[in-house]
This record gives sequence, structure tokens and C-alpha cells, in this order.
Amino acid sequence: MKRRFFNTTGPCNPEKHYMLPPEDRLVGSQLSRYIKDELYWVLHAPRQTGKTTFLQNWAREINAGVEAVACYVSVERCDRISQAKEAMPAICDAIRRAAENNELPVPVCDDSNYLSMLNSILSNWSELVAPKPLIVLFDEVDVLVDETMVSFLRQLRDGFATRGIGKFPVSIALVGMRDLKDYLIKAKDGKPVNPGSPFNIKEDSAVLSNFSRDDVAKLFALRTEETGQQITQAVSP
Repeated sequence: MKRRFFNTTGPCNPEKHYMLPPEDRLVGSQLSRYIKDELYWVLHAPRQTGKTTFLQNWAREINAGVEAVACYVSVERCDRISQAKEAMPAICDAIRRAAENNELPVPVCDDSNYLSMLNSILSNWSELVAPKPLIVLFDEVDVLVDETMVSFLRQLRDGFATRGIGKFPVSIALVGMRDLKDYLIKAKDGKPVNPGSPFNIKEDSAVLSNFSRDDVAKLFALRTEETGQQITQAVSP
């Protein structure tokens, strides 16, 4: 079997890399409740802190069970595309590719109206995975700007009211470097967010904590247990 290693260049996979359960570092989250109570939420943290690692591994854990279907979708390809008419087809394509790559049913994209395109594809996807509920984890959401961001959030809010098995994702995570209010302020050219914002339905804004000395010690212990090689005091925390 190929030996695992410490990875610092991107998302970690427990089959290839030494890693701790990413969910252990979540602060202000209620993972099981988001699914059970059909809630939408936000996760924000700086780059290279483990957000994508958490999302991909949590999706794998959910899909290994029988209760729900989850998929990680990155919208990074829409970076700085301010016009929703251009961005929405790209987001829908990202959804289809993510479904295909994860061997999930691939939803149909109705490209007749970009103002409802995201709502439509998520509704179709939910119908395809029924009788299991659908969970979608959107990463890199903070690259969306201006009209694109507002349209993206409004279409999710429209679907929220009808969410349920076979209808619309029961839980959606929006993940990036900033909290949701910062997305909206940026999308509205710095103007304050009013109570009728296009995404006033989030349950929590969770963060990832920094690695502690204990976390580093646990990582080293994983390698020692697996290889028998001790980590010297000079490099231990």
C-alpha cells in the first residue's frame, strides 16, 4: 500500500494524506442539524485553512451512508463575471460536471432564462436523486460579484421556500473567505445590506479554527503509528 504523506498543496484525502477530521475544527456549526432540519448555512475562513478538504470529505461521508446525497460544487470559474447572463450557464455547467465526476445523476440545464436557470437545475437534480434529499456544498462563492452574486442568491432563496425531497436541495452551504454580509456589501457597491437581502435565510455562519499545537501533535502521532518512525523533539510542536 502506498504510504500517506503530509499535504500542504491543496485538498487532503484521508486515503493519501495524514489528516484530522476536518469537522473537528468547525466553530459555530451544527452539521447533523443542517440536514435533519433542512437548513442553509455559510462557512468562511482564509485560504489554505481546510475549507475544501472539509467539504469534499463531508460529501464523501454523507454519500457513504443511505440517508442523503451530497455534492461539492466549485463556482470559481465565474471569478469576476459580473453579468448573470454569462455566469449562470457556467455555474450550471459546474453543477453538471460535479455530478458526473461524483457518479451522481446529472441534472438537465434549462437555458431558456438565466434568471431562473440555477433554480431550475437544482430542482431537477433534487428530483433525480429522490427519494433521498439533496445537499449541495458551493465553494468559492465569494468570487461571484455584482449582478451575478445577487441573481445567484435570489435563485437560492426562491428555491428555499419549496425545498424538500424531490423539490429543491434541503441544505446548501455557501463557502468562501468572507461571511455572507460581506458578499452582499461587495455586490451592492459597498451599500449597507437591508433586511430584505437576497439571502436572509441562512442559519449559521461557521468558521474553521486554526491548527493548534495539539492538532499538530495528533498529526505527527498518525504518522508514527503508521510507520513506526518517531518524530524528533526538534521538529515536534
